[in-house]
Amino acid sequence: MYIELLKQLYYQERKKLEAMWIFKQESKIRLLKLRKTILERISERLTIDEISGRGDIAEEVKDSLLSNPDKEDKIRERLDKDKDDELLEIENAQKEELRSTNYNPQEYSDYLFQLEKVSALEDTISEERMFPEQVYEEQKFINEKGPANDNK
Repeated sequence: MYIELLKQLYYQERKKLEAMWIFKQESKIRLLKLRKTILERISERLTIDEISGRGDIAEEVKDSLLSNPDKEDKIRERLDKDKDDELLEIENAQKEELRSTNYNPQEYSDYLFQLEKVSALEDTISEERMFPEQVYEEQKFINEKGPANDNK
């Protein structure tokens, strides 16, 4: 019984959190930060030296493209351009999203309180050897299916 009640409580509290406009705004900002981190990772992995050592690219392709200085320069230039274009897009989107963060102190406090409540429940769920995301999806399914069953 305790576990079922815990699952229901977690679902209710997380649903409240996800309904908050600040949560949605913060999610957009977090996603942009993630995209920037991914772009940095990509940049590190797409140097000519890294590409030359990769096993998932056919040796014939590497020989054809990377042994020719002109082709190698074009690859490097295109990779740099793609990275710079994406970085500019991310930075512009970040600026736009940050303009939307004119948070009211009371609303932000409510958001932080709800966020911590959900985080504490996630820790408790994990301590019970369950996965919070799985619990949420299970409860979401139950709650969405529940009213439909009442109509039958």
